[in-house]
Amino acid sequence: MPSSTPLRSLYAFLFLLLPATSALYAQDGPEHLSPFAHGAGRTYSVSTHGLDAIGLNPSLLLFGEPKHIELSLIPITSIGANIGSTFSSLGAIRSALADSALSDTNISANGVTTRGDSTRQATMNYFRNNGLASNVNARLFGISYIDPELGGFALTWDMHVALRASFPDSLFVFLGTNAISQFLQGRLTPHTVDVQAIWYSEYTLSWARHLYGNPFSGDLQLLGGVGIKYLAGIEYLRVDPNSDFSVNYPRQHGGKSSVAANYLIRFAYPDQFAPKGFPDGFSLSYLTAATAGSGVGADIGFTLGAFDSLHHAPWHVALSLTDIGAINWTKHTDTRSANDTISAELKAQSTDTINSYLKALGGKLDTADAPFSSKLPTTLHMAGALDLAEIGLVIPACHLSVATELALGLTDVVGSPNHGRFGFAAMLERPAKGVSFHTALGFTTQDGLSDMTFALGFGFGNTFFLDFGTAGMFNLLKSSGYRDGVLSLKLLL
Repeated sequence: MPSSTPLRSLYAFLFLLLPATSALYAQDGPEHLSPFAHGAGRTYSVSTHGLDAIGLNPSLLLFGEPKHIELSLIPITSIGANIGSTFSSLGAIRSALADSALSDTNISANGVTTRGDSTRQATMNYFRNNGLASNVNARLFGISYIDPELGGFALTWDMHVALRASFPDSLFVFLGTNAISQFLQGRLTPHTVDVQAIWYSEYTLSWARHLYGNPFSGDLQLLGGVGIKYLAGIEYLRVDPNSDFSVNYPRQHGGKSSVAANYLIRFAYPDQFAPKGFPDGFSLSYLTAATAGSGVGADIGFTLGAFDSLHHAPWHVALSLTDIGAINWTKHTDTRSANDTISAELKAQSTDTINSYLKALGGKLDTADAPFSSKLPTTLHMAGALDLAEIGLVIPACHLSVATELALGLTDVVGSPNHGRFGFAAMLERPAKGVSFHTALGFTTQDGLSDMTFALGFGFGNTFFLDFGTAGMFNLLKSSGYRDGVLSLKLLL
């Protein structure tokens, strides 16, 4: 009797993207380049300043640094990551999927005998709780210059990689223990998945200046800033959000199983990744030569406050709109799609017939290379900060303040907080010409998940600044779960 079943096609559909995601192993996400703001409740548009404000609130390029020139160049740079709990287990996932136990089945007239349940269940567990979701960030180059009359100018080169792979838990239950029996005799209502991956570089020219008020007078002032971006797309993958897979009860179809697959997976990758569609390793040539598309984007921000010095304000509020724009993908824009329903008494079919079903459900690969566009993760940030000395809480030689931010994603793109994100933090800063110090403890909540945030930084002679921030403080103390952190070293001239 046949040892292959349509279950293999479902595994193929779900895991077809895994080789591509292995290429997304190290670079950058748009909100991970400001360590202090990241650890201060993710209050990016109000707690960041100087070069760190690029891509978050460009108006704060004018605020916070004690010298006119700031330089960021590897290894003096910012690098950060938010790695899902199983992103580092891609090798183990591939090994499990290659194991014949995943679909090792005997089918007879008397019923179904299934082996390999434990292997399947372990493999399904890798995907629970969005465990593959990850992003990694790096600033490859950055320089800023502040002039009291002309304002602030900055030029940066960043890379961004982000992956989201969200599957319903009920799908894992169906595909786990007794999966073969459920596939032939059970029911799976139409299920959708959210799978997106993107890798791109951005080159940003930013400008900020005072729009209203006397600079650093302590009176009311309005800062404004804008960043214009050129985008170089490297790789892209997305499962169309309207895709679904379903299985119906055999008894509702005269003893036949009904399996429906309706999906579209879109890819783009550069010539350097062809013909396999993804790299085996990393090369510096990918930084400049590997492009599969291009686009333009922008950031804009405004900050209103009573700034009384270059690095202090009793209070300020901010509004910024970041990552406006799109990438037009033009190289190797392949698609794999299917829109088929198979209705048959599967246990009675020959191996050749089963294989023909698998081929149909596996879809068709189209390499016509039709260009398409993808949006950036446009996000609206609204935030405010207050020095607690304004209400009588004073610590000698230090500034104790609080900050809060509400961020709303305006596109359904990986990296955009589609259901909103709220953050709050308390911050302590001790400025000094010798060794300065600042730290923050915060709280953030998004998509029903909450965590504590933490930031710590030191400055040496107003020249070198070392900062660390995490938005997952509790997870850093656990043996499993996602790992989140940003580390930067800045040089002021």
